[in-house]
Amino acid sequence: MSVRPCLLALLLALVGGTSATPSRALEPVPGIPSGVPADSIVRALRRIEASSTRPVAGAAAFELGGFHHVRGEYRAAAEAFGRAAARLQDYDHALARYRQGLAWLGEGEAGRARAAFEEVAGNSRPLRAEALQGWAQTHALVGETAAEMEVLRRLLAGSAGEVEPAALARWAVLCELAGNTTEAASARDRIRRRWPRSLEAARLGGPAALVKP
Repeated sequence: MSVRPCLLALLLALVGGTSATPSRALEPVPGIPSGVPADSIVRALRRIEASSTRPVAGAAAFELGGFHHVRGEYRAAAEAFGRAAARLQDYDHALARYRQGLAWLGEGEAGRARAAFEEVAGNSRPLRAEALQGWAQTHALVGETAAEMEVLRRLLAGSAGEVEPAALARWAVLCELAGNTTEAASARDRIRRRWPRSLEAARLGGPAALVKP
C-alpha cells in the first residue's frame, strides 16, 4: 500500500517543477483513522514508529516526514525522512533519501541536501533525474553557478523525463547570464518543441526573465 494519497499529492506539489516520482509500495501504517486532528496524527505516527517492525516503522517515519514538510517544518521533516531511509530498502530507501534532500533544501542546508541527492542520483535509476535536479538546486542555493551548470549538463545529456522543461528553463537563464545567447535560445526552442504544454513553454510567450530559482 502506498502512502496516503492526499499526503502524497501535497508532497508532489512541493517539488515545484519536478515530475511525480514513480509510485511504489510502502508498508501500510495501521491505526490512523480519518479525521484525526493534526497533533494527534503526529503522536500516533511516533507511537507506531517506535513500536512496529522496521518496514512499518519506516513507513510511519516517512509519513511523519511528509506531514512536517507540508507544514514547512523542514528540519523535522528531514530528520523523519532520515529515520525512514534507515529502515527502508531499495526504491523506498531512495525515495526517503530524496525527500530528505528536499527537506534539507527547504531548510537551507545545501551540504546535507547535496549528500542525499548525490546518493540517490548514483544509486536509483527511477529517481536519477529528480535527484540531479535537486543536486543542481543545492549549488544554486549557495551561488555555485559553474557547479550548478555542470550538474544540469549531466541531467540534460541523459533521460531527464518530466523534469526536463524546468531544467532547460534554468539552463537557458544561466547560459544567457554567461553571455551564451545561442545556447539559451536552443534550450528554449527545445522546451517549445518537446514540452509545448508545460508551464515553462507558456512562460516563453513573453520576454525571458532572468530570475533566480
